[in-house]
Amino acid sequence: MMLALEMFRSLPRHLAARAVAGRVPGILTGPAAPLRLVNIEEPRVHRPGWARLRPRLSGICGSDLGALSGRTSRYFSGLASMPFVPGHEVVADLIDDCDDLPAGTRVVLDPVLACAARGVDPCEACRSGATNRCDRITVGHVAPGLQTGFCADTGGGWGAQLSAHRSQLHPVPDGLGDEQAVLVEPLACAVHTALR
Repeated sequence: MMLALEMFRSLPRHLAARAVAGRVPGILTGPAAPLRLVNIEEPRVHRPGWARLRPRLSGICGSDLGALSGRTSRYFSGLASMPFVPGHEVVADLIDDCDDLPAGTRVVLDPVLACAARGVDPCEACRSGATNRCDRITVGHVAPGLQTGFCADTGGGWGAQLSAHRSQLHPVPDGLGDEQAVLVEPLACAVHTALR
């Protein structure tokens, strides 16, 4: 068992958060929030290429705040599976060996749950290297979810452990501290946007 912050579906809490977020201090972390501290099962790894990770640091992204405050479009509800443990900006230590990465390796996470992670044949976007445009994020052996931190099966950085596929893991150089490494994912998003 492990402790984790878990986002869960509650229409009354979603509406309350949406109505008063930003005006009532603590509403997004108090008893009316759609977030709770829970004791849940540790993630299990059932397929080759997957490993468990122990987060060192996890960021709080605007998408996390949007989900908590009820500001995320309901249009995207099919791209997440509830309940889930938020946290996709992660620097972590591998608990298990994962293909060429030995246990203990410090890694950052590319959170997209694309074709390789889902165990399905690559779609056109994944074949071209544009995994951020994967069109199979609701199929395969992983619950629907655009990315880690919005998927019931993987956990997220706001828990004591999470699981990830080798395609999502990037070793962190020794010279890069945890405080810098946790910014790799948001900086990659910013650079990608600027270059487009």
